[in-house]
Amino acid sequence: MKAHGILRTALTAALSAVLLLPAAGAAATGTAAEEAPSYTLTQRGEPFPLRAWGQVVELGEASLTLENSDSSDAYQKLVVNVGEDTRILDAVTGEARSFADIRQGETVYVWAGPEMTKSLPPITTARLLLCGLPDGGIAPTYAEVQRVTRTEEGLEVYVTGEVVLRLNSETQLLAPPGGGEVSLEDIVPGTRLLSWYNITTMSLPAQAAPTQVMVFPTAYSGWVSAQGLAVSLNGQALDLTGAQAPRVEEGRLLVPVRAMAEALGCTVTWEPYTGQVVVSRADTECYRFTIGQSQAALGDVTVGLVLPTRAEEGVTFLALDDLIVLHGLKLETGF
Repeated sequence: MKAHGILRTALTAALSAVLLLPAAGAAATGTAAEEAPSYTLTQRGEPFPLRAWGQVVELGEASLTLENSDSSDAYQKLVVNVGEDTRILDAVTGEARSFADIRQGETVYVWAGPEMTKSLPPITTARLLLCGLPDGGIAPTYAEVQRVTRTEEGLEVYVTGEVVLRLNSETQLLAPPGGGEVSLEDIVPGTRLLSWYNITTMSLPAQAAPTQVMVFPTAYSGWVSAQGLAVSLNGQALDLTGAQAPRVEEGRLLVPVRAMAEALGCTVTWEPYTGQVVVSRADTECYRFTIGQSQAALGDVTVGLVLPTRAEEGVTFLALDDLIVLHGLKLETGF
């Protein structure tokens, strides 16, 4: 996990989360293009963990020192902390393992960070750690689902790393240790998958047919996609017409707050004396903001908005970028 590799991986992840989308039906030239301007749509938040693998050269009480498998790597060693939230799994079976099962000298795979110290060797914390890999064995790959396409055979799942996984009724689906039964219906944008496959095609994006896949539940409250001025939530198009129709301003797609919030099961109230809008779920406040300002309160955290909130014809709008953050949504993206 060298410095250049880390920067390249992080930059790739950041760029892949930025979309320049034309409005639906826009022509390349002429009046139609002017009527349907492009916009930028981003997924803000913590990037996907970085992968590293190599030999365990030292074991601490709750950490290990990894000797990088790439001799040309700028960082030949990496200290990986193992915390209470770190999942340790058998690389062959997917069964739960403990830190005590890790042996000095064995090869392990970790998905860590992406935060790490600037010390030498750098220190990071593992999110997922795979051990028990036999000599010459191929470890499964951990990735987050970006887009799901349903086919007659099953699913085509585009994941981080620019790979399309082809899943069908013959794919063995595993629940993470302690989880319940899983099915193909549980695989949606934002789901994380641990996939066992040996071969990928040379196409772009690469394609693979895993023999088994472990399905981790999504940490997002849902997923959203935008095609031009059409916005869908959890795969269902939002009915946004008239005064509620999305519009593009200053290079951002504006969406009505109430329509998005209520589609997610939230309640929206307006406090006329303060001009504040409060979005709640089950009598618990989710977030609040003041119309015209460029920030919102998300619990104890102040979130900077890409555009100030605004009200037009009695409808309050926020940039879709900001609603993704405030509602904890996954932005569905494709290759």
